[in-house]
Amino acid sequence: MSIRFLHTADLHLGSPLRNFGELARDRRLDFLRTFDRIVNLAIKREVDCLLIAGDLFDSYNPDAETVGRVQEGFSRLEGRGIRIVLIPGTHDNVVFAENVYSRFTFPGVTLLAEAEVSAPVRLEIRGVPVWFYGFAFRSDRSAAALASLRRREGGGIHVGLLHGSLTGNPEWDLRKKDIPFSLADLTGLGLDYLALGHYHNCACLEVEGRTIACYSGSPEGKKFGENGPRHVLVVEVGEGQAVAERVEVQSRVLQELTVDASLFAELAALESELARLSFPDLIARIHLTGAVEEPLDLANLAGRLQGRFAWLELLDETDLYDSSQVKRLEREDSIRGLFIRKVHERFERADSAVERELCREALKLVIGRFGRGGGA
Repeated sequence: MSIRFLHTADLHLGSPLRNFGELARDRRLDFLRTFDRIVNLAIKREVDCLLIAGDLFDSYNPDAETVGRVQEGFSRLEGRGIRIVLIPGTHDNVVFAENVYSRFTFPGVTLLAEAEVSAPVRLEIRGVPVWFYGFAFRSDRSAAALASLRRREGGGIHVGLLHGSLTGNPEWDLRKKDIPFSLADLTGLGLDYLALGHYHNCACLEVEGRTIACYSGSPEGKKFGENGPRHVLVVEVGEGQAVAERVEVQSRVLQELTVDASLFAELAALESELARLSFPDLIARIHLTGAVEEPLDLANLAGRLQGRFAWLELLDETDLYDSSQVKRLEREDSIRGLFIRKVHERFERADSAVERELCREALKLVIGRFGRGGGA
């Protein structure tokens, strides 16, 4: 017999999300709405158990309102007979005595918060014994924590929860608070399924065609890089087998786009292209590239696109160093012409790509100032 789990992690509820500027408050509400959507999905799909593999909260001390929202959601799951098993992560850690898990109770939750697994927790689910392995990592007390996840004796289904870093992952450097592991390490634990957290993009790890572990990823994009659809996993787990299904749950989509501004002779045409890419729930970072004749007025362009995106960040990566305008201005008998000539001389003497890029940016800045009424 198989057991159906809904696996999520890295919800980061209560995060300040200041990187989204004026949208930060709405983004915090997005995260709570996505949590509610996960609860509703667990009920709709009639899962047996919700697994949360760390960082339910963004800190060890989230605000009481956020905690109350979680308690209400867990109460609904408990009322439907859906079990909840969770581990603390790196953000909502239990290192501090006044952490959220010691100050509040959470309905229906089995919390795996010891420094190592002394013995797995056994729950009876639809007549099947299910053994849960998990721990709250403490760098000073969890030396053997990974090995403590190794399967013990006992019939039924054996499931682990682990918040850590697959070695070789290019997205971060390992820190003291991270738990590094390899695919061979996970395979050696002998579990039927490992619910992973910490890595914010969805990925399943297979050995000889069998899924042994998955990262569910963050269900809502916390920063750029967590782009596109965000997921939870609905996982059917039996003895020695697991089948995972991705389900989209995000409230809004983050996306990074690149637009070649040199293809548009007029600012209005560039504006039309950016408007074509927009939709009201899109949080976008757009890289503007290409060789242009005049510096882009990003503030003006962003203002003209107001309301077409949920939030928009424009990055000017254009180049006007070799433009005909610069060549014309360089010949002027003026302070502006002198400056451009000096920049070109500095560029030719530059011994690093960083110095050459500074020259390009200086040129763009000064010409933009002159072009917008800065004087000559």
